[in-house]
Amino acid sequence: MGTSTFKSSTVRASVRGAIGTAVAVPLLFSAMPAMAQSQQEQMQQLREQIQQMQQRFDELQAEQEQMKQTQASPRSDKQLVRKSEDSDGFMVGNTNVKIDGYFKFDAVYDFEDDHGASLGPSDAIGTLDDKGTDRPGDADLGATIKQTRLRLHTTTPTEYGDVGGYIEMDLYGQPYDSSFDGSVGPRVRRAYLTFGNWLIGRDWSTFSDFNYGTTLNFYGPQAQLFERQAQVRYTMDAGENTSVDFSLENPGGGTVIAGDENDPDFRGLEDGTGTENTLPDMVIRLKNSNGPFSVQAAAIGRYLKADVNDVTGTGDSDEDSVVGYGLNLGGSLTLPTKTTLMVSSVYGKGIGKYAYLPAGGADAYVTSDGDLEAIERYGFIGTISQELTSTLTTNLIYGKAYSENPDDFVGSTDGLHDNSSSAHVNLLYTPVDPLTLGIEYNRVEYERQSGTDATAQNVQFSTIYNF
Repeated sequence: MGTSTFKSSTVRASVRGAIGTAVAVPLLFSAMPAMAQSQQEQMQQLREQIQQMQQRFDELQAEQEQMKQTQASPRSDKQLVRKSEDSDGFMVGNTNVKIDGYFKFDAVYDFEDDHGASLGPSDAIGTLDDKGTDRPGDADLGATIKQTRLRLHTTTPTEYGDVGGYIEMDLYGQPYDSSFDGSVGPRVRRAYLTFGNWLIGRDWSTFSDFNYGTTLNFYGPQAQLFERQAQVRYTMDAGENTSVDFSLENPGGGTVIAGDENDPDFRGLEDGTGTENTLPDMVIRLKNSNGPFSVQAAAIGRYLKADVNDVTGTGDSDEDSVVGYGLNLGGSLTLPTKTTLMVSSVYGKGIGKYAYLPAGGADAYVTSDGDLEAIERYGFIGTISQELTSTLTTNLIYGKAYSENPDDFVGSTDGLHDNSSSAHVNLLYTPVDPLTLGIEYNRVEYERQSGTDATAQNVQFSTIYNF
């Protein structure tokens, strides 16, 4: 029997190898899905990086193209003009600019004389003076586009709030010319800036009242409160739908009557017929709007001063002054029947500059004692505005104005204004939103202190394109 040596180390190595293989094979198969998942994540990350690179490349290409366009266009070198983000106007730098207004064509048929594009009581008495009878003139037809209007609005944001600007122009030129034959030229009506609650510049007087209906006649109703002038105005909130305005306004433009106009040797004034401007006119106004009802109340104070000649004939002169004031109350009410009722009323002394009684009325007069006195004036406007259909509206507007008879006037009062009135009846047709066609009958009456009266009337056809 033969014998061999038992090698235990070899057996142990074989056993370890078999065990390792038995353990490694399952582990290898279990690790394969994890390896595949890791590769997928890496691939996804790679794709995302490529997309980001492509997006950045597109942005660089767009910037390069924009730079080429900028270099080719000097106007856009600093991107001065561009579309507004809200499509309202356009941008110049960081200023928003809006342009609007209207084109207006007027054809006017005067029954008695050529009164131009507007008809006021002064025209009636003027015709009487020229012709010598109540209704003396021949009929006249004329046309004009002078009321065409252009408006420019600007808004610039700042760290302290928005600064706004406004300019409004028409084509009546300077000096004012309402005739058909007069030259057409631009005229600045209003121009001001706004900052917070402040308005600085030329605007409607704070004493103005627009509680009356629309007229095609450029003159508008008698007794209206109407003035555009330089001013500084502050507006404060006084509660729900309520505001209060305070303003200091240009006092210039006031006039004084003194003596008989037909007497070249005596006018009663040292220098011309104007008042001296030493203090601003001061105005306060309250406005409230509550649904269909709105109301405003305003008050004005004025200081009128002039060099008055000694009426005794010694040749001496002396300065005299008087305080003027005015009160206004106006409002409107819209009824469920689509009827709007409006009223505006005024009373005061020394407010001829502001109240069309008629336009350009004097503020003060010289008494027989050589003193300066403010002229008392008052009037009212009543309006009925009716929306007939969605495209048709009619307005009936009547205004009446009165002036006192200064019994202590240094001259004759016969030629002074006593009372005047105006009536407007129109029909406005708006077939499409920006276009309005209208026809209006206008009649004005004027009576002097002497009892002499005159009447004028016309028919006006208008085409208005709002933009």
